[in-house]
Amino acid sequence: MPKTISQMEADVLAFWKQNRIFEKSVEKNPANNSYVFYDGPPFISGLPHYGHLLGSIAKDVIPRYWTMRGKRVERVWGWDAHGLTVENKVQKKLGIKNRRDIENYGLERFIQECYKYTSETSAEWEWYVDRIGRWVDFTNAYKTIDQTYMESVVWAFKQLYDKGLIYEGLYTSLYCTTCGTPVSNFEIAMDNSYRDEEDPSITVKFRIVTEGRFKDAFILAWTTTPWTMPSNKALVLDPKETYVSVSLVNVKDRYILAQKRLETVFAGEKYTVQDSFLGTELLGVKYESPYTFYVSQDKEFRVYDYEGMVSMDDGTGVVHSAPGFGEIDTQMGKHYGLTIMTSLDGEGKFVQGDVGENPFAGLFYLDANKLILKDLQDRTSLFANEKVVHRVPFHDRCGTTLVQRAQGSWFVAISKLKEQLIENNKDINWVPRHIKEGRFKAGIEQAHDWCISRNRFWATPMPVWESADGERIVVGSIKEIEELSGKKVENLHRPYIDKIEFVRAGKVFKRRPEVLDSWLEAGSMPYAQVHYPFENKVKFEAHFPGDYIVEYIPQVRAWFYVMHVLSTALFGTKSFNNVVCTGTLAGNDGRKMSKTYGNYADPKAVLETVGGDALRLYLMGSPLMVGENANFDEEDLKNKLKRTLNPLWNSYKFFETYATLHKWVASKKCESANVLDVWIKVELAKAVTGIARALEAYVVPDAVRLIESFVDGLSRWYVRRSRTAIAEGANESLSTLYEVLSTFTHVVAPIVPFITESMYQELKKFDASLVEESVHLRSYPNYSRAATKDTDLLVQIEMDYVRLIASSLLSIRTDKAIPVRQPLAEAIIVGRVSGEVYTKLINDETNVKKVTFNVAFEGGNGWVVKEDAGLKVFLNTVLTDDLRAEGAMRELIRQIQDKRKEKGLTVNQRVVVTYPDTLENKEAVKKFASDIKQKVGADELVVGETLDVKVVG
Repeated sequence: MPKTISQMEADVLAFWKQNRIFEKSVEKNPANNSYVFYDGPPFISGLPHYGHLLGSIAKDVIPRYWTMRGKRVERVWGWDAHGLTVENKVQKKLGIKNRRDIENYGLERFIQECYKYTSETSAEWEWYVDRIGRWVDFTNAYKTIDQTYMESVVWAFKQLYDKGLIYEGLYTSLYCTTCGTPVSNFEIAMDNSYRDEEDPSITVKFRIVTEGRFKDAFILAWTTTPWTMPSNKALVLDPKETYVSVSLVNVKDRYILAQKRLETVFAGEKYTVQDSFLGTELLGVKYESPYTFYVSQDKEFRVYDYEGMVSMDDGTGVVHSAPGFGEIDTQMGKHYGLTIMTSLDGEGKFVQGDVGENPFAGLFYLDANKLILKDLQDRTSLFANEKVVHRVPFHDRCGTTLVQRAQGSWFVAISKLKEQLIENNKDINWVPRHIKEGRFKAGIEQAHDWCISRNRFWATPMPVWESADGERIVVGSIKEIEELSGKKVENLHRPYIDKIEFVRAGKVFKRRPEVLDSWLEAGSMPYAQVHYPFENKVKFEAHFPGDYIVEYIPQVRAWFYVMHVLSTALFGTKSFNNVVCTGTLAGNDGRKMSKTYGNYADPKAVLETVGGDALRLYLMGSPLMVGENANFDEEDLKNKLKRTLNPLWNSYKFFETYATLHKWVASKKCESANVLDVWIKVELAKAVTGIARALEAYVVPDAVRLIESFVDGLSRWYVRRSRTAIAEGANESLSTLYEVLSTFTHVVAPIVPFITESMYQELKKFDASLVEESVHLRSYPNYSRAATKDTDLLVQIEMDYVRLIASSLLSIRTDKAIPVRQPLAEAIIVGRVSGEVYTKLINDETNVKKVTFNVAFEGGNGWVVKEDAGLKVFLNTVLTDDLRAEGAMRELIRQIQDKRKEKGLTVNQRVVVTYPDTLENKEAVKKFASDIKQKVGADELVVGETLDVKVVG
């Protein structure tokens, strides 16, 4: 009984593990000839989906290739185990909602729960990784929570600080009020964490108090964040635009707004334009702010201009500004020296006023919107109140809408690095190519300083100690901490590290409570995973930058970016030489893959039924591997097994059957001048060269297309047309098929490792020179047969012509529903004449008895014409009695062969055939008995009720 795909792949896995094939593949190559692969570690819990499997397969193909090229490619698994994801999981387990609850619960107890959670890694990950054929060292896997890893991150912080690249400052960035911490912009952009929310869209009246032509007029300013009104410090307009002063019927007030917004703001109203003027004339005028319970300066509550803040497409052409809330508002505030407002606390609640009572103190900022709107209305300051739908960022860890809020944080000065970051990108090979000068370069150019501090718990601590008078000590190693404190560092995590204090010159230094952004940890992976510079210093420096990384395309502005930043800042160079950005895989309905939608097949079931090799071919051959998005298509996946892997295996089994029957071994190999043998070797040479070039260019889909094309030509043309010669034991044909299978097995092993291992182990039975234990321990072949010799090129051109003719004739059969087993009398080709040997191939492939070339033929009764690619062919579809009888003979032969196969008979087992008593069968046996016996290995043909075969003897 033949093995199932699952059984075959499971046997291969067992062979690899039992014989340490992965370890041997690494160890066989010299350490001084390394190829460095960087793996972005997955989060420590949950199960892999197809997106993970896509990345994991891509992380296996290229290292396998370079290993077979003689490179030493070490691959160690890693786990991402720090950050808010873990904290949120633990909070959910403990029923804790926010950071205040954590502090009440007890930080040490909470940290121990984080340890417990991250110690329970998902054992099922290894099953999936094995079944996709990925080779990686799980035994020595590192975690980002390892003390060695954390120490390298601490070292990196110290280096950045000493280089003047880290500073503490007040900066506006996204902030999560539930988690109580800043959130990086690229975190939100990476997974497009935005949603539509309805917000108020209000227009507020601000009375001008400056003496002159505008005194007592109301500037109309627009905002979609009423909750920022208590923090108002300025109004902003466009000085180049024309503004107008307007009055309404029966209303004494004058309103000032942009002329371009007049008809929209006063739609349906009767108004009179009293005055018009450029915005420059309003600059500097003072106005009354509705709220003054926060301290203000003389330069505040004035009209300013600031590029990029005002649009004529919405609002009034004047915007309210609250520096400290909103990135551009804060930039404007800093530019003019205005107060940067910090009127919300860490939980997003209003703080008390410092020069008066704040009626909104203690309210969550979004909850305050309604009260502020009512208050503005009571003050008659609210001119209009509408609704608008906005795309707003949210924190994917907890679902909280994020707020742009000024906060004291620590930053990496990206502004100091931009020029070098752009320069270091020039030598990186990006796939797809447009990412290099597109998304990645644009991301660098648009990047702000990187906020790297977090007010959280489960992370690498920020290694900064300060005294009461502000003196600062920044450390870069555990040894430094121990020397400064005189205490042993048992654990770098909070709260243990918080208990360690330094005393110097009579001053006590306590650690700042902040921890480091988990993206700083992620970007430190190349050196932190090997505990650089405390260990492996020479090895790391000799093999940095890395050779290859691959992740899905949102990592362009996340992991790829932070790696590039840190390598540039720390080492002055890029972090990687080659990077593949995969697209996003959606479900079979076009939506994001989700168990809720039920829009993708279970990966486990697919791996057990269709197999790891089929999934590898499907994913590696898809546009995902060149950065494009794609829907998951289970039928296309199954076709990889049906149309490529099965035909490849069947080609081997055909060889094995007749090589065994004729006792053929590789020592009998010979060269062949047969055109089919020459052609398939030319095709092999093209495939070997093309696949190697595609893999070295990191364009894996090109390699997969070459595999599929070659297997199609091998199985559907070469093997089929060489069937008789191989069955009869022709040495030239057996030698050729063996060479093709052996070489091709080595070539495609990095992409389809299971089937190639199985084939290699079988091929070893015929060739004593195959001494390597595994195909993956062999060197990648350098196929030397030239495909540019005149004879080779002529064979290739002629065979392409012949295959086109055959394809056209077969398509006529399909259109007319005439089976290929049914012989036809004649085909006429209107085109150049092909040689006799090639004409015979057309005869055999299309089952047409006579093929002639006639440039003047016009057809006739029973003739069907087909034109394709400039070629015209005619096929005579008229069936005579003799042709019908021969067709019946071929059909009977097929049925008998199927029955032999069903019973598991070998080709050398003789049988007695019982065939059904039908008119067609009796006519076929009467005319072609000897041919039937010879084809099916029968000693006797006996008429009966049903078809059956019985072994003789």
